[in-house]
Amino acid sequence: MNFLEKFFKKKKSYSCALLNNHLHFTSRDTLEPCCSANIGPAMVSELSKKNSIKEFISNKKQLIKNLKNGIIPEGCKGCVHLEEYKEATDFRINKITLNHYTQCNCACIYCTQGNRTFEKIKEDENKPVLYDVLKFINELYDNDLIDKEKLYIDFQGGNISCLKNHQEIIQTFLDRGVGTIYIPTNNIVYMPVIENLLKMKKGEVCTALDAGCKETYERIKQVDKFDKSIDNLKKYIAAAGNDSIIVKYIIVNGHNDNIDEFTKFMDKMIEIGIKIIVLDIDYRDIIDGCFTIPNHYYDIVKYAKETCRKHNMDLGIPPYTTKVLEQGFSTK
Repeated sequence: MNFLEKFFKKKKSYSCALLNNHLHFTSRDTLEPCCSANIGPAMVSELSKKNSIKEFISNKKQLIKNLKNGIIPEGCKGCVHLEEYKEATDFRINKITLNHYTQCNCACIYCTQGNRTFEKIKEDENKPVLYDVLKFINELYDNDLIDKEKLYIDFQGGNISCLKNHQEIIQTFLDRGVGTIYIPTNNIVYMPVIENLLKMKKGEVCTALDAGCKETYERIKQVDKFDKSIDNLKKYIAAAGNDSIIVKYIIVNGHNDNIDEFTKFMDKMIEIGIKIIVLDIDYRDIIDGCFTIPNHYYDIVKYAKETCRKHNMDLGIPPYTTKVLEQGFSTK
């Protein structure tokens, strides 16, 4: 290719549905365009010093234009969500991740907030969030920047039962327009608000049980609440059915990464009537890199697929986990 051909060669265009339509409020006092696991973000904005979200939205639009012109933000390089350009006409927000709090009532050894201990939990118990998330959410609604019918709310961070104003946040979405509110919870506390959302067909609840017995559960969660979590799942199913209840099994190296434990877990899920299973890998292994997937992980995946197919259960595996499993290793 000569100089002129190189000069006039059209740059490849890219797009990203997450950058177009998502927002991620974090516990690090930042707003980000998306929550795409261990890649990114494309940009960050410190929120506790801001009164408006308008500048962030404007900068996000510029990043979208840059992608179309072939300019990939450094934080987006290598992300599985980046794709060849697809024309989009609606840039309203249809997913908001609320990860702005860290309060919790258990101490999962794989917690992304760091190695949680009971001392850390006590420190977080009455810790206020860094900024008023509702102020920015209401601004989005007021400026017609939200797709009210499609809007998907993803609570992350700590456990929602420990977030003091969770009722006010949820009610705001219900009053102003929302599609689905997704609540990941350790399920230690039974919450009427979750039951109501499930009954309204406006909610999804996800519990990372990660075990098939009390002993393994306690090693991973560092609390003796396996039976309580199972009982609460049964209550939700009895009250609202099982079509929006998800139970997650995160494979933690050296703790629950054996077929015997996973078999007990699946037997328990079949017994209580769970229909949706999500299988994942401890993200510390994915993020840290240089982790070779042990062969017995694939035995668990195979058993999960076979058992879910046999019992008419849905099985989900997140995109990054799928990618790591396919290549056989994790690397930065």
